[in-house]
Amino acid sequence: MIQQKKIPVSNIFSILIMALALLVIFNPNAKGYLIRGLMSLGFFQPDPRGYVKHQENVANVPDIQFKDAAGNATSLSTLKSKVVFINYWATWCPPCIAEMPKINELYKKFRNDPKVAFLLVDVDNDLPKAKAFMLKNRYDLPLYLQDSNVPGTLLGGTIPTTLVFDKEGKLIYKHSGAADYSSEEFEKFMRNLD
Repeated sequence: MIQQKKIPVSNIFSILIMALALLVIFNPNAKGYLIRGLMSLGFFQPDPRGYVKHQENVANVPDIQFKDAAGNATSLSTLKSKVVFINYWATWCPPCIAEMPKINELYKKFRNDPKVAFLLVDVDNDLPKAKAFMLKNRYDLPLYLQDSNVPGTLLGGTIPTTLVFDKEGKLIYKHSGAADYSSEEFEKFMRNLD
């Protein structure tokens, strides 16, 4: 009679951990879901109070130009008198994928507020792909393309990057990396600006 070797439980556990780690490393969606799970546990909370210092760094923000899916142009100067939430993102970016549902939740709270504008800027300049991503995930976010250069002080090459401008057009919030923008504290921050 041949005796079968038993695999120790600790080895099975180690193999599962390694497989999960490889999945997260090589699959952007898996990494996005992991970050989203951490958000639900309270990680990645934005702190708007800690970012007011950026006002001095970008005192002379240029009039950045954007184009929507219909080809309509807009710019920071045309959005003056509104609070402007801009998020630079890409469909292949795991932290972008992770924070998108939270941005969508925040957008739903302000969708009908004429004093607030949301611009989700696809850094790949591929609106059909970005639209397909939004439809697949049932997000109702306004998509834009960048139509002018953005200074490195605003977008230093890291995505996602979120910027919030007040009604006077001053940058008052900048954050690079994923964040849970659906939090009550961030909603209050936005409402206090309009």
